Amino acid sequence: MLKKNKVAVISSGNGGQAMAAYFAYKGYDVSLYAREKARVDMFSSNVLHLSGVVNASVPVRQISCDMRAVVRDAHLIMVTTPSQYHPIVAAEMAPYLQDGQIILLNPGRTFGTCEFHRVLHACGCNRNLIVAEAETFIFTCRCNQVGRPVIYKIKDHMKVAAHDSAYTQQVVQTLSPVFPTITGAKDILETGFGNMGMIFHPLPVLMNLTRVERKEQFLYYKNAISPLVAQMLERMDAERVSVAKAMEVETLPVVDWLKDKYGSTGQTLYECLQNTEAYSEVYTPSDIQTRYVLEDVPTGCVPMVAVGKHLGIDMPMTRAVIGWASAAYNRDFYAEGRNETKIDLQTLTGRKKVIPLSGPVKLYRSLTS
Repeated sequence: MLKKNKVAVISSGNGGQAMAAYFAYKGYDVSLYAREKARVDMFSSNVLHLSGVVNASVPVRQISCDMRAVVRDAHLIMVTTPSQYHPIVAAEMAPYLQDGQIILLNPGRTFGTCEFHRVLHACGCNRNLIVAEAETFIFTCRCNQVGRPVIYKIKDHMKVAAHDSAYTQQVVQTLSPVFPTITGAKDILETGFGNMGMIFHPLPVLMNLTRVERKEQFLYYKNAISPLVAQMLERMDAERVSVAKAMEVETLPVVDWLKDKYGSTGQTLYECLQNTEAYSEVYTPSDIQTRYVLEDVPTGCVPMVAVGKHLGIDMPMTRAVIGWASAAYNRDFYAEGRNETKIDLQTLTGRKKVIPLSGPVKLYRSLTS
């Protein structure tokens, strides 16, 4: 029988430790999943020491690599793994899921619930579940020491959507005691097009790749994103917004998003990033094998370009990021990512009327050009 107070958190990384600690701080019975025993053994105890917006030492019930034990009877399952691992997580938990459980992808990036559902179905899971996704991770956080997560900011007005939008409000009601500012999106198109990770993460890392490779320590949002890089990001964001507009999906441009989520001030993206307090202590990844590329290219840039291509809309900046990342990392991110072979774009785009566009976006003469 499901326990309303039990929460399972999947992943023991920065976000997972912060999420587990925060739910425990709020009085929930929390179990934390780490995929490998070596990860479990890194924790000296089941007590997590949370700091930042909250300062507290809180116990979790268990930290385990036994998926069955972690998800058993949990009413809410918070999946905080980087989104490229969603297929692996879905396959691992499929045999142990129970009717009535809510699975929230934190975040889904772009069309995460579609991929999660596809894998659950392929694994023969026919449970009555609610699979939902968040447009972004609700915390700005880091965890430089195991068991000591730091939450710099809890984002305002974060949106969530269930794969079947009829259940979105149920997800919001479940989360509201812990995150009262969470709101329901119209559907997964709104959360998918609201993916800011694909804007903020891959391109700045690629522009600073030699510095990251040398393991230089410098502030990410303050120093890695120069005025020139910020202008490139704004062009990339304009492509995202253009495709969303063609689908009649409401999404905020990146500057307005920063003002909405963080209260940032400024006219340009560069100015807003310099004035975002929550980003003031966020450092650049310490290794080139970072989720900023390995996650956000295949689960953000790729599905966005796939939708654009399906609609006949070119996205040259976003395509360039995929190509650049593929060249730098010697792998085909488009083939690996959430492309048209893995996501049912016909069904997704059929949810909305496509509006013909003019202006900065270029229309393909054919979908194969």
